[in-house]
Amino acid sequence: MEVLSRLGHMSYDVVGTQILQTGIPTNKANLIGTTEISIASLAELVMLGVAILANDVSHFGFLAMLSVSSVVCATWLFCQWLANPTDEHRKLFTFDPQFGPHLR
Repeated sequence: MEVLSRLGHMSYDVVGTQILQTGIPTNKANLIGTTEISIASLAELVMLGVAILANDVSHFGFLAMLSVSSVVCATWLFCQWLANPTDEHRKLFTFDPQFGPHLR
């Protein structure tokens, strides 16, 4: 399971980097990169806080449900993003029925 988790994380990083390199105007790349790092740091701080508060083994079920619920919420948000593309998304991503979606 850990291998699948790592593979998913690496795939996410590759796709995110590809989108940043191809779809973001050069003058906004620093702003978007800084925002991404700030949000990631905030998420790490929240995770550290949860780990400090719920450091007893008896909290494992709660932590597992919290983890599962965060993955479910992220999946739901991503599916909503895919189901309701904006004009910017349509310009950035093309769809060829024969080959599937891909970056321009």
